[in-house]
Amino acid sequence: MFKVNLHLLEGCNFHCRTCFAHFDSKRLLSVEEWKHIIDNLYKSGQVNAVNFAGGEPFLYPHLGELVEYAHSLNLKVSIITNGSLVTKAWLDKYAHCVDMIGFSIDSFNRNISITMGRCSHNKQTFGIDEFLNIYPYLLEHNIKIKINTVVNKFNYKEQFSHNLVGLKIDRWKVLKVKEFNNGKFNNHDLLITMEQFNEFVKANPYKNRIVEDSLVNSYFVIDANGNLLDNSPEAYGTVGSLLTEKFNDVFSRFNFDRALYESRYTKTELHAA
Repeated sequence: MFKVNLHLLEGCNFHCRTCFAHFDSKRLLSVEEWKHIIDNLYKSGQVNAVNFAGGEPFLYPHLGELVEYAHSLNLKVSIITNGSLVTKAWLDKYAHCVDMIGFSIDSFNRNISITMGRCSHNKQTFGIDEFLNIYPYLLEHNIKIKINTVVNKFNYKEQFSHNLVGLKIDRWKVLKVKEFNNGKFNNHDLLITMEQFNEFVKANPYKNRIVEDSLVNSYFVIDANGNLLDNSPEAYGTVGSLLTEKFNDVFSRFNFDRALYESRYTKTELHAA
């Protein structure tokens, strides 16, 4: 059974230069269109979990409704967010439908975050203080906590993990920045060598850490237009639309690395135990 990432929109209140979610989406899909996609995944018999992503998913006006809908189908629900828009009021209303919330945090250093674009236009960042403000409410609602960190030229020397000591973090995923160029956006100046990536890994131990240096064809990414993407080339290519085709038909054309996918989730279960 698979987990599928639903990128509800490209828009974001941050402008992180490590982000790959540049889909050239022309419009927001309606809540009914996203429910159709969720139904499509559920009826395939191959999907048992969905992860709502973006852009920033908390900017999508019907995120709560979609979380409730996926939960009603007994799908596991997770969200990946920059954290800046997560509120106690939202958690009080929808937390019972959510298994895990992941926070994209590439640095706890404000200046480094701003240099990477991990901030709003008025330089709002999401650092350790902001995380600790929302942290008690996550524990109160028994939501698992995940942190995603993309290691790149600006943060690979950072001492990051000491900020997590004493916190209940179920999974810290450390990823090497992936080269991206769609003709309009590229991150070539953020790229690092494997030696630099390993330098960060060695300097930042953590018991529930998962290290990944490749994402190629081992993630199910549904873009903001409802398309399953093939991420083997430098720029994402479309496999097919889940608005017009059954998931199983589209999946049959997907260049999927099942072994890498399964190894990731086996590792995760072992580390998160």
